[in-house]
Amino acid sequence: MKLNISEKLKKIVRNEENLSGLHYGDKIQKLRKLYDLSQSEFGNLLGLSKGQISSYEREISQPSLETIIKIAQYFNCAIEELTDIPIRNDFYLNWLLDQKVHKIRFQQDLDSKVELEAKAGLITINFDEYIEYGVRLGIEEGAPSVVAANFLLLESNNSNVLINHFDKIGPILESIKRKDILFGTSIKNILSGKNIPENKNLLIEGYPLLVCLYTSLEKKSWLCDSRCWPTEGTNILALRLNNGKIIRLHISSLSTGCQLYASYSKDLEARINLWLSAQAKKDLRPAAIEYALEWNKITTESEINLRKRIVDEASEFANRYVPNSKFSKRKKTK
Repeated sequence: MKLNISEKLKKIVRNEENLSGLHYGDKIQKLRKLYDLSQSEFGNLLGLSKGQISSYEREISQPSLETIIKIAQYFNCAIEELTDIPIRNDFYLNWLLDQKVHKIRFQQDLDSKVELEAKAGLITINFDEYIEYGVRLGIEEGAPSVVAANFLLLESNNSNVLINHFDKIGPILESIKRKDILFGTSIKNILSGKNIPENKNLLIEGYPLLVCLYTSLEKKSWLCDSRCWPTEGTNILALRLNNGKIIRLHISSLSTGCQLYASYSKDLEARINLWLSAQAKKDLRPAAIEYALEWNKITTESEINLRKRIVDEASEFANRYVPNSKFSKRKKTK
């Protein structure tokens, strides 16, 4: 069914808002205006001409890596803030690749320090599980199918406040069905908006662990970005309890106070143990590298195609219906 004109215009606005966070030209312009600088003034600070700044903002030409570093250094911002490199949700990929046991430490509260060992790995995702996940979340057309998910298993030989909390409530955790394995909660809870337990006794402060994960995995510049959350979807954070049981940890959003809670999936536990068993018998690093290279390849191709399609559609609609839109003015380079 074709969209009517009003729906098309709404779609342009949504796409334009989304893309404003992706294009390097928009980001440079936003930074310049934040300091209330003209293009000439901005360029003078960096040893660049007004024409160069204008061409960057209109995306007629691209700044060199040297220029990006110069802008980031002068204005004290992260390089990621100035580039088009998309944030992906493969949170534990680097630790998956090195296949080392990492130690993480954080202060849970004034009296409780937590020390854990962390191991990253892969679990397989069945096609019907991905379809269920994709239908519910509205996966973009052309996005690569998920065949595996990265996990990070936390464990310790010593008890601590975190393990003790979940040991205590382990028997009453929500049990997750196989088809909901990527959600980590039941579809019923998601649809009702009650995926965070209403029983406050099941919750514990999650912000210390959240910050520790972003810092330890060197993703500090991604902190608070919903596109890369360490406990959602294909980012599976797991904890081994004192009795050997493996549960899945969840950290709610900043708007809900970063509450840490858990669920249990027999299928997830079995798949994590399968990786760990194989890991004990042979070096799985080659398999992890092979997976990561292939996944990076198909994901990059998908991102390029998706961005091109969105920009082309937005430009077409803008030229016809919104002549003053920035998309109608965007020039394509040959």
